[in-house]
Amino acid sequence: MKLEKQSNGGFRLIMSKSEADKVSDVLLKKAGELNRSTLDLAYLTAEAVLSMENTFRQPKSFYQGASHAG
Repeated sequence: MKLEKQSNGGFRLIMSKSEADKVSDVLLKKAGELNRSTLDLAYLTAEAVLSMENTFRQPKSFYQGASHAG
């Protein structure tokens, strides 16, 4: 996990998939004790992990109106 200060004064938190998974698991188990900002971080990390695991992409022809009925 790495915390970087940005040139605009903001910060960027960088973590691996396994780190994000651990962070979200630990925080969500204590959800009843946490404030809204902490829960937002937990949900964002959980969503990031899920999006890294989901590699499905809709075929391009679907958006071009091609029929897949068969």
